[in-house]
Amino acid sequence: MSFRYVIIVLSIIASITLPSQVQAQQILRVGTNAIGSPWSFHDAKSNSEQGIAIDLVTEIGKDNGYSIQLVPMPTIVELIPALTSNKIDLIAANMLVSPERQALIDFSEPLFVAGDGLLVLKSDPKEYRSLQDLKGAVIGTQLGSPFVSLIQKTGLFPDLKIYTSVPDAMQAVSDGQIGAAVVGSLTAAYEQHLGRFSNLRIVKSYQSLITGPDALGVRKTDGELLKKINTSLDKLKTNGTMKSIFAKYGIDWTPPKPS
Repeated sequence: MSFRYVIIVLSIIASITLPSQVQAQQILRVGTNAIGSPWSFHDAKSNSEQGIAIDLVTEIGKDNGYSIQLVPMPTIVELIPALTSNKIDLIAANMLVSPERQALIDFSEPLFVAGDGLLVLKSDPKEYRSLQDLKGAVIGTQLGSPFVSLIQKTGLFPDLKIYTSVPDAMQAVSDGQIGAAVVGSLTAAYEQHLGRFSNLRIVKSYQSLITGPDALGVRKTDGELLKKINTSLDKLKTNGTMKSIFAKYGIDWTPPKPS
């Protein structure tokens, strides 16, 4: 009788605990930026989260048997704190790798190399090369980006305007509220790909404050997860999926050069 009782008890424990443990192993909580197009953004028409990084994570999930649980954040500012406090497991957003961020989290292999771009009105013909050329103007940039501290360090813009998103900064230039905006060049190009802000131009002569890779982010303690992500990214680069995902958002992807 006692042996049978033990078997029954063990069966009940297994039926209760095993599914939850397996499920916990399969779910990957992915933090996204609801206003981080084209990397991650909330699409109002479909009421869904979309973007390059989300499409890539979906493919990574398929490759590794993860169930992807998207956790949208209002802005990019909340993502790293959410990761380090174990509220999410992975960052899939407009996350430019910078020394400050590398001190806090680890990054995947590079997805795309870009940096900041300078936006001005098309009616402004000057070919700006650096921020020094804008001295005395009122300019803006995007919240939570590495550009904020880099601009502030120049001491040239005491009235620097900081906007929640790239489109907000671009709108401010378009409306004449500021003379120029220093924002993520890929996002600016994507906005114009969609036909928005046709009265603005990306200044081709401008030399970026920072150029580097965008990548997925994980906790420093999650080396095994990072290894799986990088293995999957290598597959996506090789089989053409990476290029097709970027093309979906109007971007011609080329393999980032090794650093």
